[in-house]
Amino acid sequence: MAHRHNDNGTAWTDWPLLHADMTASLDRKSLGKPVLRRQWIDDMETDPDWRPSPVVELGYTTDRAVVGTRSLRMSTLLRNPDYIRASREPNGTFSGQAVLFEGTPFSAVIAKHFDAPQDWSEYNRLSLWVYVHPTDHTTIAFALAFLSEGSAAGPEDPIAIHYFSDLKAGAWNQLAWEIPEIRRDAVTEVTVFQPTFGVTGSEPRITYDLDALQVELVDAEVPEGWSVPEDKISYSHFGYTRGGHKLATAPAGEATEFEVLSRDGQVAASLPAAPITNERGSWTRLDFSTFTREGEWRLRYDGVETEVFPISDDAHLPLVEATLNAFYGLRCGWAVPGVHGVCHSDVFSEHEGDRRSVAGGWHDAANLTQGPGRTHLSIYALSDLADSLYARGATALADRAREEVCWGIAWSLGTRFGPGLRALYNDASYYTDGVVGTDDDMVQEGRGGVAYDEFQNILGVLAMARAARTMGDHDAGTTERLIVAAAEDFAVTYEGLVSPVTAEPVAINASSWRDRVGYLCLAAVELYRSTGDLQYRDAAIRLGRWVLDLQETRFVAEAPVTGFFYEDAARTRIVHEYHDGFEDSGLLALAALREEFVDSEDWIDWHTGLALYADYFCHLGSEASAPFGMIPAAVWRAVDLDAPLPPDPVVDFIHLLPPTPLFPTPPTRGMVREQMQRMFEDGMDLGGDYRLRRFPLWCDHVRHGATTVHLGKTIGLAQAAIARGSAADMNLASRQLEWVVGANPFSRSLVYGVGFDWWQNFSAELPNLVGGLSLGFNSYTGDTPAWGNNAVFPYKEQWVYSSSRMAMVLARVGTPARVRGEAPAGATFTMRATGDEGVVAPGSFDLMIPAGEYDVQFGGTRTSLVVVDGARLTLRLDESQWLMIELRAEASSTERVRVTLDVSGEGSHSIALRTRNLDALVPDVIDVELARGATQRFELDLQVTDAAAPWTLVAIPDRDVNASREVGGSALARSRHLTRGAE
Repeated sequence: MAHRHNDNGTAWTDWPLLHADMTASLDRKSLGKPVLRRQWIDDMETDPDWRPSPVVELGYTTDRAVVGTRSLRMSTLLRNPDYIRASREPNGTFSGQAVLFEGTPFSAVIAKHFDAPQDWSEYNRLSLWVYVHPTDHTTIAFALAFLSEGSAAGPEDPIAIHYFSDLKAGAWNQLAWEIPEIRRDAVTEVTVFQPTFGVTGSEPRITYDLDALQVELVDAEVPEGWSVPEDKISYSHFGYTRGGHKLATAPAGEATEFEVLSRDGQVAASLPAAPITNERGSWTRLDFSTFTREGEWRLRYDGVETEVFPISDDAHLPLVEATLNAFYGLRCGWAVPGVHGVCHSDVFSEHEGDRRSVAGGWHDAANLTQGPGRTHLSIYALSDLADSLYARGATALADRAREEVCWGIAWSLGTRFGPGLRALYNDASYYTDGVVGTDDDMVQEGRGGVAYDEFQNILGVLAMARAARTMGDHDAGTTERLIVAAAEDFAVTYEGLVSPVTAEPVAINASSWRDRVGYLCLAAVELYRSTGDLQYRDAAIRLGRWVLDLQETRFVAEAPVTGFFYEDAARTRIVHEYHDGFEDSGLLALAALREEFVDSEDWIDWHTGLALYADYFCHLGSEASAPFGMIPAAVWRAVDLDAPLPPDPVVDFIHLLPPTPLFPTPPTRGMVREQMQRMFEDGMDLGGDYRLRRFPLWCDHVRHGATTVHLGKTIGLAQAAIARGSAADMNLASRQLEWVVGANPFSRSLVYGVGFDWWQNFSAELPNLVGGLSLGFNSYTGDTPAWGNNAVFPYKEQWVYSSSRMAMVLARVGTPARVRGEAPAGATFTMRATGDEGVVAPGSFDLMIPAGEYDVQFGGTRTSLVVVDGARLTLRLDESQWLMIELRAEASSTERVRVTLDVSGEGSHSIALRTRNLDALVPDVIDVELARGATQRFELDLQVTDAAAPWTLVAIPDRDVNASREVGGSALARSRHLTRGAE
């Protein structure tokens, strides 16, 4: 692999970008659909009223046409010197703002107005042919939009805008936009809008020839709902691991069996198909978990077949590679071939005369800006991913992930001006020329200036402390700098920190107290791991108590749902996320505390916090989206609807502007409140005034996108699964990943270039990158998933934060478990699902094994072992000193429970018992002396302290929390029985 050096002499790898197989693109497939009926809007043969904005040159040409003899030529400057001179900051430098919205000064738009409104209700697709004049620009994109009179612009309403990207220069491009979900009964205007964002090529101008604009009737893709289309099966496009669960969902059918087919169509297995019916519809469950043969396969049910997918213990690695490809393509300040040259080196932040370029890190999204919080969480995620890849022996991918970590921390350290002082934002959404001293230089102030911001500082501390572990001896000097900087910045935030009494409404993309205290607690644990300094242990435990104060531990209303979080200790506001997702903050903190500080009196509270979230929010909540098993978004109370909303910069002034496709009518507060009420009622009724929303309950027209919200929860659930050794938790976490890559009602992948039937993302200033992930699923009415064709901000916007969430999930889900220890006589591990055997020689061993259930033989002893993805277990497989424990629970009433503890093995052992919500004289420790083959039984008769809350008992053998077992339950939900492996 070739290397290049940047200005400071550091060598960086030139990674070739991955290219998408466009035959799997749903945009491309849709072009081949038969047109059942069409109506011309404009064939460009006459001179209708197309009105250009002042910066557009518009006329007709006979140089080329698709139909007839001529086309409409539209030309504008992507780099407009007049705009650069006009758009200045108070300090006189360029604002750096791209022109990304129709109707703003210097916007390049043409509009065709209809004298009488047109009714397009009988049609469901817009089609336009576009010839792009030859150019070396790497990003060619524009928007097609329409305005329908009387359309609403509330939280339930789709947006009538579609950004087409990756147009091919020197060729005709057919652009098709399916619009079945968008109101179109009184269309008064059609617009074509060219974002003005600078140039990625040598010419400042872009020119198009437009022809054959029409509305069409086709067999459109279903844009929303829970039903799987009749010609589809919903399944994981990236595949499945051999020993893991394997589920797919087909439409309801008559057949009672389905088949697993080889790539060439041979039947490899016939398995029973199970009908499922609930209030959302009817489906057929295809469970092929028992099929474990490695290879490439298809499913067939009722004559419908899937595409080919792998069954392999490395099934997730292509998704890892694609995610790393997206990070590389999103780099700022680096020449990425096919994307842009070295960018934004002339964008500066300044503090007390120290002026530094803010180029580096990763572009935030389709608009080139960079949020340092998202860059820092990306550093954290990539550190986790790199370490996970190294552990499984995927060294090439691990090296690539670590290089991205290095890229991120170089930016973080370079834009840190002192303890707690950082450049707070790269506000450039425009491709400046990169040459210092020209008229588009930026010296940022305000949002892009240098200052202290509590949340940004916390995330900086977290990223640096975590990256220090990944860097280790690889770059000892950088590791030391990271630890010193993290310690200084931690002190700035931690000193004088207090828990707020109440919570003010949080702006979308801003942090709640839960997010800040959770990530700061996790950072404290990371600093303790790196330094061993007890001050960080004490700080982490203190912060952990604040995290616990924010978690609901009792059932709400009449349903066994709990474990969710509030924004404040007074619990005035439940955490409701709209398109950011920071749910992992508190859960990662609890898991780190649980692992690191075993002897703390708070240990059982940390463990129970993870258990409540997994069992009573994720598992029970996922039943609301059966059979797809999606983790819900949030619990809502009726009173929450009348609480102050997150600040909305639009609603108070939009009524002063003329109607646009984005806001065809002003979204009044009354209309928004009415739609929010309907969305509340669409949630799952928990009893009383409580509802469980599967998707976020949006509070405005634009700022949607649920997948990052769900992935934040998935990270927390996966970490809880690792901590608890729960295969059920990990299977549910895996299903969230599968949901994103095909196992959803549409059987579409949301990851560009991965799997099948992916739409393009909204990516106005960058190409669509393989591995790119947007904010994700929308929802309009009925609390149902929506995934339409329109590529529009932000729900379809390619976003680095979504990639960081994906990286954190991939660091946990689908990864082998690390099992090490001592086996004086050697041992054999046999996976029950596959029959695969792993033999270890006498002595110490260190294995990476796939998740699953194992029989373990050592000497003349046989025991069982359950491992989950990402687990780290230490086993003592010694016939003279081994232990296996089993817990069972039986509720004798709503207030009493009997727990049976069976202990078998050999030698002397201590078993610590930790309880929550149980009132009994339970011993802290049970000491046992076991003779070979003997089992000792202990009966515990326990009183449930609070019948409206779950109870938990955990047994920890020989101080090894990773070998603990737990049992728990409640009066409102069945007891659970979780089993780990042998010690």
